[in-house]
Amino acid sequence: MPKRTIQIAITDDKYEPLFRTISEFVSDRYHFVLSKRKDAPYVFHSASGHDVLKYSGIRIFATGEMVSPDFNTTDYAMGFDKMTYGDRYLWLPLIRLYRDSYQSLITPRMDATNILNGKSNFCAYVMSNTANSAPERTQIYDLISRYKTISSGGSWRNNIGGRVDDKITFQSKHKFVIAFENMSFQGYLTEKFSEAAASQSIPIYWGDPSIGEIFNPKSFVNCHDYPTLEEAVEKIIELDQNDQAYLQMLSQPWFLNETEPECFSQQHSAAFLNNIFEQPLEKAYRRPLGRWAIKYERALYRAVFRPHEQLLKNIWKTKR
Repeated sequence: MPKRTIQIAITDDKYEPLFRTISEFVSDRYHFVLSKRKDAPYVFHSASGHDVLKYSGIRIFATGEMVSPDFNTTDYAMGFDKMTYGDRYLWLPLIRLYRDSYQSLITPRMDATNILNGKSNFCAYVMSNTANSAPERTQIYDLISRYKTISSGGSWRNNIGGRVDDKITFQSKHKFVIAFENMSFQGYLTEKFSEAAASQSIPIYWGDPSIGEIFNPKSFVNCHDYPTLEEAVEKIIELDQNDQAYLQMLSQPWFLNETEPECFSQQHSAAFLNNIFEQPLEKAYRRPLGRWAIKYERALYRAVFRPHEQLLKNIWKTKR
């Protein structure tokens, strides 16, 4: 069956790679053509700015950051929040969009003994951004470092002579990989876990407290399973000093029941997108379009794009 051509606008060029990755879920069905028109039938937007307010078409929000969608101004959304909202929302954490590292999660594990024999170092940590970051990200480094030296391959506390060029290759030399998110939030699950898995190392994870609902708790060190980070470090030390226990964890399948969950499947994401594009355009709108919704959007537009005009109005009202 020939592909259907879909015209879609993107509010910011830097999000085109994100759109391209998401569109691959339905690449067998649609051919997407980028449009610069403000009246494009569909518009893809993200968490940076409010340019989407200038577009009249069906608005589709997606993000790689922990930002919740505003369903007053968008029709459909894909994000980190674990919630249901009819056919308007898809939980699509960033881990699912890093296709190469995600593939390692659905590929049968290699022989654990051979993997361990190829490990020459203890623990890797590749972190560069500490601004507005959870303190746990530095705390875990300090705690584990009391036991053994951590190979720090990012710009933060780098101790290997410079930032690594290939994160997976670097991490693959280590028994453990610290995979701490920028913050802890249910559903906020990024590529950090899958990149540790792709390294054939044991992830030391912190971030999404509900990660154990998706991944096999026996396959990694989930810091959320321990009352304190100190107790999680005790488990890491135990695994490092006991090859049998380490190999047992390294042999475990990544997913619960050794099965990719439906919410991560290609078909699940494709069904969400197909539902958007297969409806008649006039029936695909979901954002409120009534009188109060229009007032809300106009007020937001003025506040964002005409701040000086709004400021003068506010001053005028104060002086009355």
